[in-house]
Amino acid sequence: MPKRTTLRDIAQELQLSVSSVSLALRGHPRIPENTTEKVRQTAARLGYIYNRAAADLRRAESRLVAVCINDLSNPVFNEFLVQIEEELHSQDRAVFLGVARESAELQRQFLKTALEHGVSGIILCPVQGTGVADLDMLLPAGDGTAPVVPTAVFSRRIAAASLTQFVNDDPLTGRLAAGCVLDEGHRRIGWLGGGQATSTAQGRLAGCLALLSEAGLPPPQIRHGPTSRAFGRSAALDLLRGPEPPTALLCFSDLIAFGALAALRELGLRPGIDVSLVGCDDMDEAAFTAPGLTTVMVDKAGIGRSAARSLLEPPRPGVTVLAPRLIRRATVGPAPRA
Repeated sequence: MPKRTTLRDIAQELQLSVSSVSLALRGHPRIPENTTEKVRQTAARLGYIYNRAAADLRRAESRLVAVCINDLSNPVFNEFLVQIEEELHSQDRAVFLGVARESAELQRQFLKTALEHGVSGIILCPVQGTGVADLDMLLPAGDGTAPVVPTAVFSRRIAAASLTQFVNDDPLTGRLAAGCVLDEGHRRIGWLGGGQATSTAQGRLAGCLALLSEAGLPPPQIRHGPTSRAFGRSAALDLLRGPEPPTALLCFSDLIAFGALAALRELGLRPGIDVSLVGCDDMDEAAFTAPGLTTVMVDKAGIGRSAARSLLEPPRPGVTVLAPRLIRRATVGPAPRA
């Protein structure tokens, strides 16, 4: 293999000290501009590549931030990841990515590997069921102590954890989804929910149930299942073929709503006319369905970027809740007459 070009090689070429070459490549004001330009040109000609790992060792710090998400097949996590990565890039940080696939063991293995690699911080969307006991590597002395590296949790809460957390107001999300169809006169409502082991699923359904109860209405017809298009399609078909088919379907996520849209097409029903449909998250795809999907927008940029910025700030354990917003499109309309 060819020998890697070093600072010493550049210094010998220009008859400068290694420290002067290093300062010049970093644009230090102590080095004259003409010298800095010569150093940069020589470095480019010799094929010098900056050794980030060596520099981090010299400074006793890492520029890597571990980001652990659940499922790359779910577009909402990709959208969170884009916001986090862009914010970290602006801080001259790089992402060390892990995908836990809702497995506590995969999450534990990734956290262990990240800490072994000396990451400077961790941003975590916890797998379902995660508790303080699952984070013993981050909180070795228990919940009452600071994490071993700056850590931020996003999207899903971890109850009783003394960590900085940024989440959506999920109960309000459920209320906004339900209120949208109640205002249009719908009274037979179905809820297509994700699994109930996460704070997001629990909170959104709780908000929906609370608003229906306040309106004097019975609970919706509920179907629980995985957050997928396939579940949305099958659950919607099940409810709409039943003896009391709902006139409005509320979905835990847009991904489930996309599957429900497919079910409506199979049954020859018109979204927003025969059956109203509401998603949650406002994924990029939601604006481009036919017709456009009414949904409740989660502030993915606010949540993701806040989590990334918090790693550079003094620790502030606690939960920051960001407000959602209803996005009206064409899949909601007046309740059809009996």
